[in-house]
Amino acid sequence: MEDKIYTLEEMRSLGIDTLKYKLMDEPGEVIGTLMLKAESRRQGPRLFFDLEDGRNIITPIFIWQLGKGMQNIPTGTVVKLTYVRNSTGYVHLENAVPVETVSVAFS
Repeated sequence: MEDKIYTLEEMRSLGIDTLKYKLMDEPGEVIGTLMLKAESRRQGPRLFFDLEDGRNIITPIFIWQLGKGMQNIPTGTVVKLTYVRNSTGYVHLENAVPVETVSVAFS
């Protein structure tokens, strides 16, 4: 995959399947590889991570998080992800710190 934020139309035309990706449902720190960045129907991009433990996580980046620059992490980067639970009970990505960059192929 290219290091870019794919549009919804590009995702459809390229046949990029993201059905295996689920929202993170528990707070904590995990290590994962950024596999894909794509726009969403709402404001802000979505990031797709393959975690070391085998889970596939989709993470929306909300408009208030854009200043953190998580959407600028290159595709293929291994990152330490910190997920927290907010006051409404939703788990969201609080921080993403690059560990290393590797070459990846999306399947």
